This record gives sequence, structure tokens and C-alpha cells, in this order.
Amino acid sequence: MNRGRTATIAASVAWVLAATWLQLMRGPGLRAYDVVWAEDGGVFLNQAMRHSLWHNLVTPHAGYLQVVAKLVGQPVAALPLSWAAAALATGAALVVALISLLAWFHSGHVLRSTWARVLVTVIVPLLPQAGFEVNAAVNDLHWYLAYAAFWVLLAPPRSPAGQVGSAAVVALAALSDPLTALVLPAAVVGIVRAPRRPVACIAPAVMVVALAVQGWVHLTRAAGYRASETVAGELPSIYGLRVVLSALTGDRLLGPVYQAAGLALVAVVGVVVTLAAALLLWRAERVARQVAVVALVCSVAYLVVPVGLRGTGGFLERAEFSLNGSRYTVVPLLLFWVAVAALLDRLRPRAVVGGAVAVFLGVQVLGDWAGSSVRTGGPSWRASVAQARAACAAPVRAPQPVPLVAEEDGRYAAPIVPGPDDVTIVVAPVPPPGEPLLFAVVAPCAEVRG
Repeated sequence: MNRGRTATIAASVAWVLAATWLQLMRGPGLRAYDVVWAEDGGVFLNQAMRHSLWHNLVTPHAGYLQVVAKLVGQPVAALPLSWAAAALATGAALVVALISLLAWFHSGHVLRSTWARVLVTVIVPLLPQAGFEVNAAVNDLHWYLAYAAFWVLLAPPRSPAGQVGSAAVVALAALSDPLTALVLPAAVVGIVRAPRRPVACIAPAVMVVALAVQGWVHLTRAAGYRASETVAGELPSIYGLRVVLSALTGDRLLGPVYQAAGLALVAVVGVVVTLAAALLLWRAERVARQVAVVALVCSVAYLVVPVGLRGTGGFLERAEFSLNGSRYTVVPLLLFWVAVAALLDRLRPRAVVGGAVAVFLGVQVLGDWAGSSVRTGGPSWRASVAQARAACAAPVRAPQPVPLVAEEDGRYAAPIVPGPDDVTIVVAPVPPPGEPLLFAVVAPCAEVRG
């Protein structure tokens, strides 16, 4: 093995370890490695403790397969229960770090500047807006997998062996979320630019097959979900607020800025950004223009379609502004920054352009790094397991609460009713007083004592 390849491998390993660690250390209060996120414990860990991997892989959650979440969650059931929070969070953070590394290597086919490639890489684990809801969460890996699929479709490998690897990536992404279909436009650019177009068609074809499987699952076993009604006219404003303006302010300032200026500022910023993008597109070279356009198209689609299916209620609340729903902005923001990288990639002097972008995003990341999240208040998994041990050791155990959304049963989720030797361990977020318990891990006392 030559020195160059050795250095590349060493740098890749170092980056993956650093990116994983950074995600685990993010935020104030309790860290991700000591807090089990809602579905991570209530769905995936509960299923892993009760069923085989194959059963869980073909069992949908929320109306679709989540293959990668099941693959990450299944081995955790074989570990001591007290390790579950750390194992789940580390597994999720590691997958995100690997996706960022994939973006580095694939972006080299379409981006020339080192700073632009660094941007589309480091923004994956360090995205300022990821801290509130999706950081180191197994249940939210499907958003990041869409970003991985975007890159392997946009910049496909030239060899059949590379296409096999890319096919595996897009298959896992599509089998984790049918919305991954929204990045398929990237395949058009990838195929057009490929010197061997039949080879470049392998991954998109595999992805279409995987999406067909998801479609069959959704039509035959789907459980519908809609948080509110959808007002189509609000979707552009939501994109302008939660993607464009948020990309400029970060999470911490978004609420105060929006509450002070309202949608008028969102409109002004939207017009300015649109004009700037149009000017840069006009001056850009063909490849940069293709990358920027397809990234922006996919970015808008990945906000409009998911939020349209969920419902637009709550996103534009001004007096009681909330960062709830941040998960819907992850892919749009990542792709927005891809477009920025492509449009600024070849501007000179490159050191000045790259340095300005680095300073701008660096300040935003540092400002949002300690921002509160849904996990900030816990509960601490270690403390909860200790309490569960005490409950199991007590001569008389209080009746255990029943989580309402825990176990797949036919078309819909059904609660796990604790048995006489089971204990319920509540996971984040803890419901308000009087609200039903949605997510918790129901474990045998034998597992808790072990």
C-alpha cells in the first residue's frame, strides 16, 4: 500500500471518529449518549429485544420500512441494557459520519475547490439546525441517507464495482424512506455526465426497485399520519423561513429574528437570495450550474412534499415560534449548502471565498452548538435504568405505565403491556403531565438486573 493511500485511509478514519464524537458531545445538559430518543427505544429497541432481525427488517414503522434504523438498533438488544443509550446514539452518529465521508469522495467529481468539498462534508455532522431534534438519533437516519443517495446519483463511480457500492447505498436509503425518490433528479445529471451511461444507470435502477418495494408496503400496510391540514400557499413561506432564513441565522437567532420582523423579512431575504442565485447561475460554468439547479430543485421538493404530507400547521407560528419539525429541514438545508458550494466553487480568489464561508458557518455552528434540544432535559438513561433496578428489587412493584406506540401489530402500532416481571423505562421526550405515554422501553427485570 503506497503512502498516499495510507494517508487517505488514516485521514478518513480520523475524520469519522472525530465527527462521531462531536455529535455525541453536542448540546447542553444531558448528552445524546445518555438519553434514548423516542422511537429509538420505544420502537426499534423494543422490537430488537423481542424479534429476529429478519422480522424487524420487513416490519414497517409509520407506514414504511426503515431498514437502516433496524440494522443499527438490532445489535443493541444483545448488549447490557444500561449500554443502550450510548450504543444507539453512537451507531447513529457513526452512520452520519460515514455519510459525510461519502460526500467528500463523490463531490470530488463535480467540485474543484477543496473548501467546497470540505463544506459539503463537514455540514453533514455539524449542521447547525440538526441539534434540536435529529442529532445522533437512529430514527432520523433516513434524512441523511437521502443526502448520501443524492451524491452517489449525482456523481456515480465509473467502474462496475463502484456502481455496486453505490447501488447498495441507494437501496438502503430507499428501503429506509420512500421519500428518497425526491433525489432521483440527481441521477439525470449523473447519467448525462457519465462516460459510460449504461454503468451509471445501475444505481438508479436498483433504487427504483427498492422504491417499488416501499410503495407496495405503503399501499398494503400503511398507517396514515397527518399532524394538521396542509395549506399549499404556506409552503413557500415555510421554505423561506425554515431553510433560506435559517441558513443565514442558524437556530438560535431564527426565532427572535422572525418574531421581530415576521414574514416581511422572509420575503425580502427570499428575493435577495433568489436574485443572487440567478446571477451566480448565469455566470457559472455548465457543471456548476447543473449541480446547483438539481440541488435546489431537490431541496425545495424535500421540504414541500414531506411537510405537505404532514400538514403545515405550526411552522409559521410567530408569537409562539418553535423549532419543532426541524427534521423536515435537514435534507433541504444540506442540499441548499450543496448549491451554495457549487455556485461559489470557482469564484476567485478561492482562499478568500472559502475563508468567508468557513467563518460564516463556523460562527453559526459555535452559536448553535450549545442550543437546547428535545433531549436536553432527559431523562438520563443511566438514572432510569438504576430506578428500574430498584423497582424490580422492591417486594411490591407499582403498576407499570403502558406506552401507547411501541410494537407493530398488523396495520397499526399497538402498545406493549408490561407483564408481571416487566418494568417500563420512559425515554425522551417525556410527555407533559396528563398526556399519554407514547414512547418507553418495556424490559424484563432479568434484563434490567443483568
